[in-house]
Amino acid sequence: MRKILKLITPLLAILVLLTACGGEKTKVYTLKDSDTQTTEITIYYSGDTVNKLAAKSTFDIKESDSELSYNSFKKSVESQLKDIAGVTYKVEKNENKIIVEFNIDYEKVDFDKDKDKINFQTSSIDEERKLSNIEKKMEDLGAKEKK
Repeated sequence: MRKILKLITPLLAILVLLTACGGEKTKVYTLKDSDTQTTEITIYYSGDTVNKLAAKSTFDIKESDSELSYNSFKKSVESQLKDIAGVTYKVEKNENKIIVEFNIDYEKVDFDKDKDKINFQTSSIDEERKLSNIEKKMEDLGAKEKK
C-alpha cells in the first residue's frame, strides 16, 4: 500500500502541475507603426478570458536626440502609468533605440479606479478581458498575429 502511495503521489503532483500550466495559452501580435516604431504584444489567456497582456515597443531614434527622447519617453510613460495596480512598465535606452515594456495583469487591476488611465473602453473588467474584444482592438490597430 505504501509503495503504491509513493508512486501515485508524484504522479498526482505532476498532473496538477501540468493541468495548471496547460490552461493558459498565448497569442502574439506585431505592429509596425512607422519606420521608427515596432511593437510586439503578447496576450496570455484561458478560454475567452485574458489574464495578462505584455507589450514591448522599440523606437529608433536619432543619435543627436537620444538623451532628450529617452527622458521625454520616460516622463510620459511614468506620468500615465505610475501607481496603477496590476500595471508594470520599464523604459530603457539601448544605443539608438528606446525600449518600452508594459504589462497589465488583469487579475490585479482596479477597474473602477484606473479605467481612464489605462484607456479601458468597456463598461466592466469582464468585458475588457474578453479575448474577442482584445483581438478586435489588435485588428483595429493594424496588428498582425504571429503564427
